[in-house]
Amino acid sequence: MHVSVISNLEGILMFSIKTALKLMQWASLMAVSLSLNPARAADAYPNRPIRFVVPYAAGGAVDVAARLIGKYIAEDLGQQVVVENKPGAGGIIAIKHTLSFPPDGYTFLVCAAGEIVINPVINKEVDYDPQKDLTPVSMVTSAPNVLVVRKDFPANSVAELIDYARQHPGELTFSSSGVGTIQHITGEVFNRLAKIELRHVPYNGAPQATMEVATGRVTMTYASPGSIRGFVDRGELKMLGMVLPERYAPLPQVPTIRETPGMESYNIESWFGMFAAAGTPPDVVKKINGEVQRAMQQPDIAKKLIDTAGVPMRTTPEQAREFVTKEIAKYKPILKEADIKLQ
Repeated sequence: MHVSVISNLEGILMFSIKTALKLMQWASLMAVSLSLNPARAADAYPNRPIRFVVPYAAGGAVDVAARLIGKYIAEDLGQQVVVENKPGAGGIIAIKHTLSFPPDGYTFLVCAAGEIVINPVINKEVDYDPQKDLTPVSMVTSAPNVLVVRKDFPANSVAELIDYARQHPGELTFSSSGVGTIQHITGEVFNRLAKIELRHVPYNGAPQATMEVATGRVTMTYASPGSIRGFVDRGELKMLGMVLPERYAPLPQVPTIRETPGMESYNIESWFGMFAAAGTPPDVVKKINGEVQRAMQQPDIAKKLIDTAGVPMRTTPEQAREFVTKEIAKYKPILKEADIKLQ
């Protein structure tokens, strides 16, 4: 009886050992197969949640774009997409956070032009090189901004704003979503061309920067059309000019700032893009690029992006890299000429 039990136990043990060895051999062969076959490795991606890092507080245009696209990708790939808001320091915090993770295709940065083409030029504390440390995945939107003032401000055009500022030097203020952001630079270049002095008041995101104008604590700001629509409809903000070379189709009644005499050379445009850490596998970059592009082609997502963030941009990773390279070359002389100082 005891011999039979021991014999059975030995048989079970031998079977378990053989099964374990076979599983180990199978796993080893699969690992070799995947390493030799990148296509099959790409098919296995993603197998865990993906992270989107946003350099702004929740509720702003960049955050909205990241969440819209992230929701689509999560549903399409069957993996959760987590949006992490890391505002502050002109995007330095968010970019360092992004670069602290392995370049394995599970962490992406969704940001605006300021973090990529502006802050590295004007901020001596920036210790990253956007062209070496980051890989463009896809451009997301071309993001127009509109100059808005508080409801009781005694100006109804850009020309009247400039005249008032000249008559009241040092009294007016403009808010932005942070030092070194596109809104900050937009205001500083406006100051230089208009020969006026509006004091910069930075915040940790566009929602707060806009609210401070609506409540009357700040004179004006530059914000996306979607983010100020409710304020304008309620009569809490006035739109004076678009920060675009040509009038914005959804708001044809709003003139561009360049239409104001003396402001013809005003040339500041904003955009949002998605980036990954340098070294991220090219097949993963291509896969996520395809997901972003398909997301923006969905009618409901495209409409929400236009309403809140800007016009969707169609780019491959290569086209995104070329676009960013040109933007960096464009902004360097603008920033040097403006002689912008960080507070």
